[in-house]
Amino acid sequence: MQRGISQLTIYILIFFCPLFSLGTYEILNFPQDARSLSLHNAATSYDSPFLRNNPAAVPLNSNGIMYSYLLLPANIHSGEIQKITVTCNGARLSKLSFMSYGPIIDSGTNEKTTSFDIIAELGYKKEVGNIISIGISGGYLMSSIAGYHSQLIFSNIGIRSRMMRERIGMGFSLENIGFVLKSYTDVKEAIPILFRSSVYYRLKYLPTIISIDIIYNINENITELSGGIEFNSTQHFNLRLGCSSKRIEFLTNNFSSDWITDISGGIGFKVNTMNLDIGFMNLGAAGYVVGFSMSKKLD
Repeated sequence: MQRGISQLTIYILIFFCPLFSLGTYEILNFPQDARSLSLHNAATSYDSPFLRNNPAAVPLNSNGIMYSYLLLPANIHSGEIQKITVTCNGARLSKLSFMSYGPIIDSGTNEKTTSFDIIAELGYKKEVGNIISIGISGGYLMSSIAGYHSQLIFSNIGIRSRMMRERIGMGFSLENIGFVLKSYTDVKEAIPILFRSSVYYRLKYLPTIISIDIIYNINENITELSGGIEFNSTQHFNLRLGCSSKRIEFLTNNFSSDWITDISGGIGFKVNTMNLDIGFMNLGAAGYVVGFSMSKKLD
């Protein structure tokens, strides 16, 4: 009976949306740094200082390292470290991400086990004729939920092009292509493969970038929209806002709380070679995600 209770808990965690109505392996799609969090994981065709959904969007202007920490509801913690090394041929990218879901206690035996996800990812970005950028990344995900383990290998492929003195840009990426090495149980879970198209427009008379991402989940045949606005008031301060079409899933018909449901936002500061970003995302009744990122340019 005790074992049955434990197995029931595992199946609920794995198959019934373990992370705020997200499916299995959704850590692959959840923002891992404060800037991505504040823009609701949009703006993937605009310059991203580090590796995100579309590896072709990484700029080739400097080496750097970034540390990120996110606090999610239910005392879930996420951390990440990234490094970019620019060479004459392109950019080499590396990333290590960790998400801890906290301990799980068996009600019958009081035995405590841990649940976590670990991602190790490498990427490469190359520009072709100053017109098109091409990027590719590949990684390994190890997931553990109360003693049940899963492992998979995945890759992301992306392209990006910009025009009108880089005021308009668009990108396309195929994400989470891979295969499961080991599933949690005898039932093999599907990897959330996405096809993403993104466009941004930098306003001519205002220091503002407007971005829209269209995300198509191939396995579930679902299309979602995600948008973000980034206002660069000065070279040292940024203000960001984002939202998505998932908003309708979080509404409770309570205006006092619904008006900020699924809204994300944040600010960024730049001091010499250091950047500090702070972001949040509202998950409706589930609560808030809050994130901090610190990055530094390297010689």
